[in-house]
Amino acid sequence: MTVSVKDDQILDAVYENSEKWVSVEIKIDQPTDPIMLFQMTEGQAKDRFYFRDNSGKTAFFGYNALLKLKNNHENKQSIFREWEKYKEEIALIHPDTSHHHLKVCGGFQFSTHKSGDEWRQFGLNHFVLPKVLITMEGNHTYLTYTVPRDEFNIEDLKALSEKIISTEVQPTTPNGEIKRCEDIYKDEWLNIVQEAIETMNEDEKIVLARRRMIQFNKDIDIAYVLENALKSESNSYIFVIESEQSVFFSQTPEQLMEVDNQVLSTKAVAGTIKRTNDEEEDKQHLNAFLQDKKNLHEHRFVVQSILDDIEPYVDDVDYNQHPKILKNDHLYHLYTEISGTLKNKTYIGLLDRLHPTPALGGYPKEKAVDFIEQREFGTRGLYGAPVGYIDMEDNCQFIVAIRSMLIKQNQATLFAGCGIIKQSEPESELAETTLKFTPMMNALGVENHG
Repeated sequence: MTVSVKDDQILDAVYENSEKWVSVEIKIDQPTDPIMLFQMTEGQAKDRFYFRDNSGKTAFFGYNALLKLKNNHENKQSIFREWEKYKEEIALIHPDTSHHHLKVCGGFQFSTHKSGDEWRQFGLNHFVLPKVLITMEGNHTYLTYTVPRDEFNIEDLKALSEKIISTEVQPTTPNGEIKRCEDIYKDEWLNIVQEAIETMNEDEKIVLARRRMIQFNKDIDIAYVLENALKSESNSYIFVIESEQSVFFSQTPEQLMEVDNQVLSTKAVAGTIKRTNDEEEDKQHLNAFLQDKKNLHEHRFVVQSILDDIEPYVDDVDYNQHPKILKNDHLYHLYTEISGTLKNKTYIGLLDRLHPTPALGGYPKEKAVDFIEQREFGTRGLYGAPVGYIDMEDNCQFIVAIRSMLIKQNQATLFAGCGIIKQSEPESELAETTLKFTPMMNALGVENHG
């Protein structure tokens, strides 16, 4: 449990640079608990974030915003351009590591045309550059400390690293008694599903989402929610971001896109059945699932749409011809892995092309999104939206924030959706969305209900 701080090397690098900011990174030879980080920074809440990949091997936590890249522009590329401008003014100093971990983290709301007051604290586009970024990779922790160059003090960096090493995890506080639990506009939602079925043809799909509201008799403890999520779901991405009194929390199986060293990767995830954890029973269900016309039809929509969207940007596209099974703790999904080499470094238009995928909006995309915006109750905000990060080398990862909720003090609004096609039955789709509430219900520490 040592901290390697090469004082002279760091100080020389700081003084030799002329950039506006310096970002100094050191390695801590021990793992760090994310629950402890949320507890340690409770007094500095309002702009924290946490991201864990679906392998569970890598995660990062940031707090104390140095910059907020935030606007209400319809074009997502505005955030990329702003980040390009700022990152040119940051000197990267990392004597202990070959790779500097600094990144901005945030998300874009689902729709640029429809927003609501409950999402006001995020804005349409919301990204944070943290003063403190803590990256957890296996048994190692990387502390990235970014400040204006003339404010850098190596003693502050040392004190921060010692605090991370010495702070212990405290017992979390379970959420209190439920004052209210309500499926919002459930009957009206069933009517909208029926309307969608009646208005579409055999080659169309519309993804419709609904909400559940839960109020407790005391404020929700984010550390407790995260602790439950980490225990109950090992194969999903976990994403948390705060803005003032609003906290968005997602536990999602779906990746929108990743760029690593000029290679684009994405996954098509569509089609869902329940997992029983009885091996023999699940085997029978999976055999039927892989032959199910409704789910295979829905999945093919998503795969073809993604292939069409990425075609102008990539060469040598590779993907599995038959869907695989994605296992979560509660659900099975059909998924297809897709990858290709980027034709050039400029990929920012891909986000606008890929989102929303048919798994989140529908097909044809414009018609489906118009139906959602005209008929769906409430605003999706960051639900179903691209959230993730962009680093200093223009690598990025964006996930799709399904299985999510918006937390405000003692209240959580849960979101879940499902793909509606001509063969859908409203009551079956209601049951599917009820099942999809399960991860968030478990994270809150409450029993599911119909």
